[in-house]
Amino acid sequence: MAFLVFASVGLAQNRDTLVGAEYVNKSLYKDRQVLEDVYGKPNPGLQKSLMQVKGNLYRHTNDTIPSLHSGLVLITKAGAIVIDPALTPAAIWLNDEIKKRFKVKVKYVILTHAHYDHAGGSQIFQQDGAKVIIQKNGLEPIIGEKLPIAVPDIVYEKQLTIKLGGETVVLHHIAPSHSNSMSVVSFPAYKALQLTDVGQSNTMPYNDFLDFYYDGWIETLDWVLKQDVDYIDIGHYTPATLETIKNERDYMVDLHQQVLNLVRQGQGWDQLYRNVKFSDKVKSWYGFATMSKLNILGMHRWVTNHRRGVW
Repeated sequence: MAFLVFASVGLAQNRDTLVGAEYVNKSLYKDRQVLEDVYGKPNPGLQKSLMQVKGNLYRHTNDTIPSLHSGLVLITKAGAIVIDPALTPAAIWLNDEIKKRFKVKVKYVILTHAHYDHAGGSQIFQQDGAKVIIQKNGLEPIIGEKLPIAVPDIVYEKQLTIKLGGETVVLHHIAPSHSNSMSVVSFPAYKALQLTDVGQSNTMPYNDFLDFYYDGWIETLDWVLKQDVDYIDIGHYTPATLETIKNERDYMVDLHQQVLNLVRQGQGWDQLYRNVKFSDKVKSWYGFATMSKLNILGMHRWVTNHRRGVW
């Protein structure tokens, strides 16, 4: 879907600078259709938190759906930067909590990718004056899938740097991985990363690898493993370490190779899924009982869609 943007390099605006930003002509979408925001109401009973990681870096969590969602928050004297509101009830609370605790408004909301469970609620911040940012591949599905979230104000291609209130945040689009709009967000001063959904921490990847690009996922994990970081938020549950990211990479490469070998042996699904082996380490990961066969299914779909025999 075509859209218009205005490119900017080093555009200074009231103590903040964006390098690599492209500004969306939102007038193109002012009459767009949207689906119902099924989590669109405030929820006073919602379990949520905003806890300090280090310095001005915080982590927000909520349990809007049966899976803990999380994202990093950077507080600066010129405003806050929020990653992934994670649905409307959490966004309502988080927007108010930041203003109440830190006496600043949210200036930017970064969406790590265009999936509703993480991007939902971005409209709450946008309505209060924040600019919403996503990698440019995320704009089309937001419009095309009629997602009840904010139309992004800013997109970028490969890298976007935000300097705000003396702090620096860098968005990286390494490769298509968990969606083709995935951003890995780095906080260099804090040796911290936001690696939503692509990273795992002794947890199984979700279901059958929905919206999944195997090669880019491995490329992204390889990039992460070269970074000087000691805190990695993965958008769910417990933050990761470079060790757990390495374990995840090993698991995914092994699963891919096993499935590929079995397919090349001519095994059909009913036989193949019974012959994939998991290490004791992987068997101990959270979600193994419910996700292991689904992981095989997703990898089987990827492998069979990305090979050609004599046909």
